[in-house]
Amino acid sequence: SIEGPDETSMYVWRGFGLHEAQAVLALIWTELGAVKRLQAARALNAVSDQYRYRMYAARPPKSGRLVAHSNHATFATPTIEPRTLHRAWAAGFLDGEGCFGLARAGRRKRGPDWYRVRASASQQGEIGIAADVLVKVQRIIGLGRIELHGAPDDYKWVVEGADRIEQVLAVVGPWLGPIKAAQAREVLARFRSQRRLKGDANRCVRGHIYSGLALRGGRLRHICAQCARLRDRAKRAR
Repeated sequence: SIEGPDETSMYVWRGFGLHEAQAVLALIWTELGAVKRLQAARALNAVSDQYRYRMYAARPPKSGRLVAHSNHATFATPTIEPRTLHRAWAAGFLDGEGCFGLARAGRRKRGPDWYRVRASASQQGEIGIAADVLVKVQRIIGLGRIELHGAPDDYKWVVEGADRIEQVLAVVGPWLGPIKAAQAREVLARFRSQRRLKGDANRCVRGHIYSGLALRGGRLRHICAQCARLRDRAKRAR
């Protein structure tokens, strides 16, 4: 059943009953990670033990017996191309667990702070090991990194940069829900509306000609010797 909305406009899908839950799990078991499989197994065992040890008795159907649908075999099983199925799965995962947002990148010499645009999804797994679903999302979309996020068993898949976000949307966009798709469009628009204060390919933000290139923080960056001297002078003055 699908219930809602409440005051938060959130809808919830629920499956009721042991047999219905078992049927749903049989359909999605191969796509579940180790943590969710363990969680499902514990829940099913807890419900089954209630009847096994006669704590509760099963209630007979109100109609006396279950109605058998004779036409259930007439429905054709749709054939879905594997790549399409995987991309639709990734879109569903991002719908439920993902987020498109802005992250503060630090203060600038002039003007307001700069923000990076990112797509992310977090999931708990085993300590020191990223959850299988995050690895699967990374493989399907073909972008991003997986990093530790808070607790030792909590990991996050992250993609940063407007161009990379556009690539993510190109992969999962056709199956992404309207709320998450609108969220992605909004953060991209907010990111691109920021006033840029950086220099160009030849001059720094103060207008000096770059003196060379150097590896800083794992990336090749332009170096301005005049700005370095100004920073040293200000440091000595302090």
